[in-house]
Amino acid sequence: MTELVFAGVDIAYGSGRAAHDVVHNVSLTVPSGRIMGLVGESGSGKSTLARAAVGLHEPRSGRIQLDGTNVVNARGGKAALRRRIQMVFQDANSSLNPRMSIGAAIEEAILVRSGAARRDRVRRGDEVRRMLELVELDPRRSDDLPMQLSGGQRQRVAIARALAAEPQVLLADEITSALDVSVQGTVLNLLMQVHRQLGLTVLFISHNLAIVRQLCDEVTVMRAGEIVETGIASKVIDNPKHPYTRALIGAVPRVGERLLGEGVRS
Repeated sequence: MTELVFAGVDIAYGSGRAAHDVVHNVSLTVPSGRIMGLVGESGSGKSTLARAAVGLHEPRSGRIQLDGTNVVNARGGKAALRRRIQMVFQDANSSLNPRMSIGAAIEEAILVRSGAARRDRVRRGDEVRRMLELVELDPRRSDDLPMQLSGGQRQRVAIARALAAEPQVLLADEITSALDVSVQGTVLNLLMQVHRQLGLTVLFISHNLAIVRQLCDEVTVMRAGEIVETGIASKVIDNPKHPYTRALIGAVPRVGERLLGEGVRS
């Protein structure tokens, strides 16, 4: 199990006078083997922070550490180090090649993680089947294209592809927000299952506080690129200290005394 640490991270879009600060001096620890929720309105910087951890954005300053090693400027094994952190995006279509079968997409991730597997097609096939079974998809569908799957099934493939790289940290960025309510619970239960089975450290990015309360051990609230509150998920959501957190919770529809969306996890 692995701890992911953001220490004094600053991220800006653009450069010079055109630079726009998106994340400012963020320090956050995702504890080893735990699920940390990261919430905030659109544009708060939460997705940008996660993308920096997998190399899609370069911090202007600060450190992103995996078990004490800075993944931003790690010498030599930087790519290998960052492969230990995998990200699942909001829209599975953005991470799956529409012309590539789902089996081939998963196999591609297996090849990236292990050059030895390149010479062993049988072993790769066995691993693809194992990954599909792990996310509860029929391995016989490995030749299907993404367009032949439902949105929930495509998100399962995206999760399987991320897991095929054998990460120690999984970043889940709004992974259910593009799905119908009827399948959100299935994907979330799958995330919990693989978290327990593989002992993953998870950063779960969401705007759904009801889901965060049930799914996450801890939660961090971001506003305008800065952290305003962090703590045990149930305590922060039941008894928020910061006015912004209270405003976020106040905006969530309720059914009786419950936040709309509670009870998703079985």
